[in-house]
Amino acid sequence: RRERRRAAFVAEWRPRLVSWTLADEASAPAPPRRDRETLWFLLLWARLQRQLRGAARERLNALFLSLDMSGRVLAMLDSRRAHRRLVALTCLGHLGSDRFWSDVSPLLEARNPLVALAAAQALVAMDARRAMERLMPLVARRRDLALPRLQALCRQAGPAAVTPPLLEALTVGAPGHRDRLAALLGCADPSRVAPWARRCLTESNGAGETLRCAALASLGELGDPRDHALIGDCLASDASRERFAALKALRRQARREDEALLLPHLADRDWWVRQAAADALVGLPGITRERLEALLEGCDDRYGRDALRRAMAEGAGP
Repeated sequence: RRERRRAAFVAEWRPRLVSWTLADEASAPAPPRRDRETLWFLLLWARLQRQLRGAARERLNALFLSLDMSGRVLAMLDSRRAHRRLVALTCLGHLGSDRFWSDVSPLLEARNPLVALAAAQALVAMDARRAMERLMPLVARRRDLALPRLQALCRQAGPAAVTPPLLEALTVGAPGHRDRLAALLGCADPSRVAPWARRCLTESNGAGETLRCAALASLGELGDPRDHALIGDCLASDASRERFAALKALRRQARREDEALLLPHLADRDWWVRQAAADALVGLPGITRERLEALLEGCDDRYGRDALRRAMAEGAGP
């Protein structure tokens, strides 16, 4: 019976909402009265919002406010049921108005990580820069917040909002927290991250393997020729992850003379490093098929030959 009632509700309200996205109606319809119908309305409204852009979204937001649904949504933030709080946060995120900032911000500390992440997404929609300032210290402390979701939030916020608070957190944060923060560096502006990355690779500051790999990835993304020697020095690292990261970074600014740097790594003990070295060799500027064949013949390591043969067959580029 409940499912039939919900189907009837959707059949009645979906055309109303769709018509409202096309043009402002003369008057808003009467809002749903029952609590369950309110939840159905919010779910339907949020689903439509995900499909719309521009003026159509603004019209749906105007309808939402004219029906006084914001008051009901704010009341749902205090619900003991997580799914109601998630629906409310989703709706507030679609509205994107910072007038609700003080209502949503405390939920960043919610014990339920899904609620905390939904609150963070809503805050990013309201004010991305301010949200990142609140979120970065939380990322370091809370390991229950999934990194892929945090990375998606950082991409949504954009490099301009992410970079300053992330660099500050990496500078002042506890050593145990920096590795987790380093996973977000791919969402930052590489040109602004570069000074930190160079210090990380050159100073004896006890930076761990994860931080050094993240620094190499940032310099590789930037592609500044001035970092070529620094990246090349990291190929001598004892850590295979760091050698692999250095090879990936080097490919973005490879030179024809880098052949001498890359050849020894065809005999590396790590499969990933051997393959990265082979891919980088195949992608060197100006290298010919004849030269690659000669390198293949001259390689004494059977695994290195396999790696180079594979890279040549796949036609790896820079």
